[in-house]
Amino acid sequence: MWARVSDRGRWALVVLAAAIALLALDAWWIATYRHGFPLDIDEAGYMSFAFNDYLGLKLNGLHGWWDTIQGTPVQAPLTTALASLVLVVKQGTLAGFVVLAGFLVVLTMAVYGIAERLAGPRLGALAAIIVATSEGAFLQVHHFVFALPAAALLACAVYALLRSEGMRWTRWALACGVAIGLMLLARTMTAAFVPGIVAGALVALLTRPREDWLPGALNIAVATVAAFAVAATWYWRNLDSVVDYLTSYGYGSKSANYGASHSIVSWEWWHSVATRIASADLLIPLTAIVLAGLVAVAVEAVGQIRGARDRAGTALRIIGSDAFSVAIVFAAGYLALSTSRNTGSGFTFPIAILLPPIAVIALRLHKRAVVPVIAALAIVAAINVLANSSLSETMARERSVDVPLLGTMPWISGVPRAVKAIRVQVPGPETRFDDQDRGWPRADVAFSRYVFEELSTAIETPVVAFGTRSRAFNTNTVQLGAQTAFHRIIPVEQLESDRGNGPHAYVARLTHPQFGRRPGVVLTMSSNEGDFPPTVDQESVEIAARRLGFHLVRTMGLPDGRRLRIWFKKDPDSL
Repeated sequence: MWARVSDRGRWALVVLAAAIALLALDAWWIATYRHGFPLDIDEAGYMSFAFNDYLGLKLNGLHGWWDTIQGTPVQAPLTTALASLVLVVKQGTLAGFVVLAGFLVVLTMAVYGIAERLAGPRLGALAAIIVATSEGAFLQVHHFVFALPAAALLACAVYALLRSEGMRWTRWALACGVAIGLMLLARTMTAAFVPGIVAGALVALLTRPREDWLPGALNIAVATVAAFAVAATWYWRNLDSVVDYLTSYGYGSKSANYGASHSIVSWEWWHSVATRIASADLLIPLTAIVLAGLVAVAVEAVGQIRGARDRAGTALRIIGSDAFSVAIVFAAGYLALSTSRNTGSGFTFPIAILLPPIAVIALRLHKRAVVPVIAALAIVAAINVLANSSLSETMARERSVDVPLLGTMPWISGVPRAVKAIRVQVPGPETRFDDQDRGWPRADVAFSRYVFEELSTAIETPVVAFGTRSRAFNTNTVQLGAQTAFHRIIPVEQLESDRGNGPHAYVARLTHPQFGRRPGVVLTMSSNEGDFPPTVDQESVEIAARRLGFHLVRTMGLPDGRRLRIWFKKDPDSL
């Protein structure tokens, strides 16, 4: 039976087995180190969307599920919609991680497909395992955000592009378009990667014989229609809000909170994306090996052109190659990400995974390097697995090294993103949550219970205005607590910084109706040290609340020792 399987198929099974083994490790890690512990603000927000979709399905069937998905603007719906289906089988916040685990397998197999096209089955398997054991893969499968689905679907789109043979085959052109549409549904910022795929398709087509141009152009049209048709299932109703969000948070005033602005003529502008790839997606050891491979491939390409009798023809052959198409997608994505100051969470991961498939071509060109390079890669993979398994806090702790031109960069790290985000404000172990951290989800539920049982009426739940921007107790975590424990929603809003205007600004904000009503509950804390910037002036919030007739009705202890202050006004819409 095994002898009948092609070499390509055998190595695909090896890669699949490796992906399943990593999947088992990740499932154990998530069940051990994320279950019952807090989600960071982004994770909580996304899981809240998943519970909204689930409740729509539970209360109103498929029609309600679809309407709920359509009614969630700004954030791409694919991952949370899939998580809502997992919730039908098993309740809990781990549902989102189940979806991520599935996308890890998709990513690994898609990378194998790309690399197999470029360097053959054996080296293709090597590239796939490199990606699956990379720092970025561990970070993203352990963190419920959309970077992993985006990377998996970009890899699928690139693989289909290569299989289309310069848009020669309609079925693969159609598959490429569908993958692009799904990628856009997985994360809105992936619009930055679409021009690269289009450019790669056009270059591959134009380097083919002229008789292939018309059929190829028609197949590009097929791919375009497919991408639009799939993406339009959600963007048709939400495009305006997505454009506003991307322009504001990517290039507008909001982007200032997520990264620094650099001039296009500055070194910082050009290396900012490279820094993120090296520091989070690959880490320095793997970056160095991959970079060496890329340089070797580039040198070989230049050497072939210089040594050829027909230099133009050789250059055209290289430009029309699969490797060059992948390089185009990477380069276009790199430039697109460089234009925004918003560094995001995992924005660079989808293009970072395209580098190992190109780099392993060098091993086909320089066979003497195969054994030492594979040995080095095995050591890197083993370190990444051990560091991200959290079995040893010493191994997981982040260690850095000074890199010329790039500055201080981590060469080993197993610190989960959620832990790192919350540890900015909440004391505790550097590499994991501890038993005290279990109190944060319980605090979300306890507060939600108090709102529902003590501050709500039979027909109305008050709007809750947060005068704090805590990393562990915030609008998203409270909303998620209400949904998971009570299958109900608390209308919440976040008060912004008053920018020096004092209580007057908050009086105006609290008297401005939200959800058709004014806030009836205001929350402050005993300290806002470590809050998300720009921090809210809580003293001014409390002065404004008193002026409007709010009364301090309860204080709650939080796991880090702070006190949550709950201010309530029974009839906030009264003058």
